[in-house]
Amino acid sequence: MPWDDGLEAGTPAYEIASSTNPRIRVVAGPGTGKSFAMKRRVARLLEEGVEPSAILPVTFTRVAAEDLHRELISMDTENAEHLEGTTLHSLALKILSRNHVLEVTGRHPRPLNDFELEPLFADLSAHGGKRSIRKKLNAYHAAWARLQGDDPADVEEHRDLAFETDLIAWLEFHRGMLIGEVIPYLYSYLRNHPHCPERTEFQHILVDEFQDLNKVEQEIIRYLSTDASMCVVGDDDQSIYSFKFAHPEGIIDWCNQNQGSADLALIDCRRCPHTVVRIANHLISRSPTRTHNRQLSEFAANGQGEVRIVQFQHLENEVQGICNIVEHLMGEGTHPGEIIVLAQRRKIGNYIYEELVRRGIPAKSYYQEAELEDEETQKRFALLKLAAESDDRVALRWLLGKDSSTWYKGGYERIRNRCEQTGLEPWSVLQAVSDGDVQLPHTGPIVAMFETVRDRTAELGQIFDADGLGALIEELFPDGDDRWRDIRQLALQIGGIDDDDDAVPFEGALSEFVGELSYAIAQPEIPSEIQDVRIMSLHKSKGLSAAATIVASCVEGVLPKRPDDDLTPNQKLAEIEEQRRLFFVGVSRVKARPNEGEPGRLYLTFSARMSAADARQSGIQPASFDYGEAVLQASRFLDDLGPSAPAREAG
Repeated sequence: MPWDDGLEAGTPAYEIASSTNPRIRVVAGPGTGKSFAMKRRVARLLEEGVEPSAILPVTFTRVAAEDLHRELISMDTENAEHLEGTTLHSLALKILSRNHVLEVTGRHPRPLNDFELEPLFADLSAHGGKRSIRKKLNAYHAAWARLQGDDPADVEEHRDLAFETDLIAWLEFHRGMLIGEVIPYLYSYLRNHPHCPERTEFQHILVDEFQDLNKVEQEIIRYLSTDASMCVVGDDDQSIYSFKFAHPEGIIDWCNQNQGSADLALIDCRRCPHTVVRIANHLISRSPTRTHNRQLSEFAANGQGEVRIVQFQHLENEVQGICNIVEHLMGEGTHPGEIIVLAQRRKIGNYIYEELVRRGIPAKSYYQEAELEDEETQKRFALLKLAAESDDRVALRWLLGKDSSTWYKGGYERIRNRCEQTGLEPWSVLQAVSDGDVQLPHTGPIVAMFETVRDRTAELGQIFDADGLGALIEELFPDGDDRWRDIRQLALQIGGIDDDDDAVPFEGALSEFVGELSYAIAQPEIPSEIQDVRIMSLHKSKGLSAAATIVASCVEGVLPKRPDDDLTPNQKLAEIEEQRRLFFVGVSRVKARPNEGEPGRLYLTFSARMSAADARQSGIQPASFDYGEAVLQASRFLDDLGPSAPAREAG
């Protein structure tokens, strides 16, 4: 199929696909067809003979990259099978893993899962408790991300350089990297090496969701496009990642920073039914900080759709009510994979997930590292990592200390000192102590732990060598135990071991499999074709759509969350308005397909009360407390949905 097949000349999609301007900005509202336009642009480049390796589509998720690849192949675009779309994080890991980059940076791009931070907290306890260290880690990340100088004095004020020195020394010794370090180290490499091959590796770069990149990420794109044309796509109305230091000014000021660039826009909402478009427009138009008055346009064929706003007496009733809605939808023929439940608090999402599972409804949770909530599952995953790489110092450190409240800090420090004096691996030093060849006082408990870990990883290696990956997964995560139900499913999926006739068995080394599994857990993504009801945060829903969207807990303290008391009035306003944009993103996930019996349904639910314990554990500050109950108020955003919103009903 030619790239312009079915495209009408003069339409925004045609202009995006056909433009030869070396700098293009596309402002695209939700559901307006940006993926379609980007696909056609890439198809044109391929048809014109541009080598696939010279085209870099940077997408928001790996799934989006896979969808782009699949759709280009379905169009029968020549050489599409060789195109490699990627996320910026995946690209950074790939570049940092190259030998010449490793030699320059001296760091190993082995990201830590969240649970693996626990021994780090213990080893760095001279710098404070866990909460204090997390704040220092945030300041460390902020110092990198805020290259634009957003309150630079404030960033420096909260940095602790002595802590950062010890932190980096810990990470270097353990050959690990914080998830948030991957991008900064790529930036540092590109900035400091003007003649590095990566700066001229690509001829065409396309970047999706540009408003959600922070300054350092946008600078990486600039370095990579030294000799390349660049097309950036985004929407400042959907900027929702300030906690990652997103820099929406990058797309707002794009044309000023790139004189002569093409400035294009997509506003026809082809996804949502009319009622959803109207309430979304009204919601976002009420923002006092918005700098423009763009409106989404209704797509005539989508029809009115269905919107309901339901209040329940208690959170327990809301959970049951949401599950009743799901059952009703499925009874009417809606596929489970066409239902998304958005809960901004993980605890609330877990309640919904567990109730759906209890009812036998296929469901999948997509909260970060949801697969690793149980300590036994963490242990088995760490053993898997160590079976794949015996010199995985992070996994070894976690396993050695997990049974001690102090993580055997003192004994481990003696092991580490010995390693730094001799250049030996921790595994080798521990083995020498175990064999009696080396004497290190006060290391008995940690050496005993090592012996248990050593023997178990040897068993796992033998299982893999003898019977393959499927047997290893079955050994670590046997079927029938809910504790590791999700990680088992993910491992089987990545390993190509399932009932799907199209599944491709994993053929790489065990270390490659573990690397892919680790990344999938740390950065969970939602496949575009799925059989389950999906439960996730509103942030995670970015880029998705579904015939039915349920937004749970639309109450003050959740949507919007309460800003910290120590913020200035302007900072508090900025936080509230980002929450408005987040709600805007959530409601605009609804997809109408009237011709297929799916009008597009949106359900907004909230409770009058919840237990005080649930409120505290979820970080919700309610209106008041009443005998162990948190009294809740409806979200202010429900009042901003405009005259098209239906009356609230009792559930």
